[in-house]
Amino acid sequence: MSSSSNIKTLQTLSCDLLEDTLKEIRSHREKNSPPNEEHFLTAEYLLQEAMEYVAGAWEMIISEKPNASIALSRWVLEASLNLLWTVADRDKIDERLKVLVGEALRNDACLLEGLAKLWQDKNHKFESKAKEARKMRERLDVEKPPSLEERVKEIRQTGKRSWPELYPLYRICCAAAHPGLKMWERFCNVDELTVSKYPIDKQSIACWMAAASTFYLATYTYCLTELGNTDELKHWWVEQVVPLLYKN
Repeated sequence: MSSSSNIKTLQTLSCDLLEDTLKEIRSHREKNSPPNEEHFLTAEYLLQEAMEYVAGAWEMIISEKPNASIALSRWVLEASLNLLWTVADRDKIDERLKVLVGEALRNDACLLEGLAKLWQDKNHKFESKAKEARKMRERLDVEKPPSLEERVKEIRQTGKRSWPELYPLYRICCAAAHPGLKMWERFCNVDELTVSKYPIDKQSIACWMAAASTFYLATYTYCLTELGNTDELKHWWVEQVVPLLYKN
């Protein structure tokens, strides 16, 4: 497991990268009014939302709650995969962004409809907003996107981008977030008695997820907005982050 000083350094590196990327994208959007403004708005929104998840992931690691940290990193990794799918074909970026917006509206409607059932005194307000979200989605005239797994296969088939080990990280996060009954990990038989074992150490895994999710989100927001330097980002990962992830 990484030492507490390494974890603190990784936390600083990740949060600083997220903030610096957000500042750069926000600055270009405000100053230049680019023709592809939706690309900048999407990148800015995802980076802004990710800040809470990334900060929370590192706070959970420091508090020795790696499972909670991995679950938080899942959000950022999924956002990264969505962006990777979006930018994998430059001719389809706007089309794919529209699909993602449509899916967000569908999810929002489902959320609001659920809230309407929980808070009966506010059900009219929630139901009204849910209907508005569904109407907005209808106006976009988009279908539900293929599953993430199918989109990953589609990206691989393009052959236009070297494939990072991003999807396996996402699958690890999904597995960690599910309430699996892993009794075989936690208990063993000793002299015909069932005794508890210490669970496997997940701190290092959680550090990988928190750092990698930040790296990929910054990378693909730059790809979407055609800003930044991906070689510099790779250098940041290889030279500054990876040594700390492996160092005890």
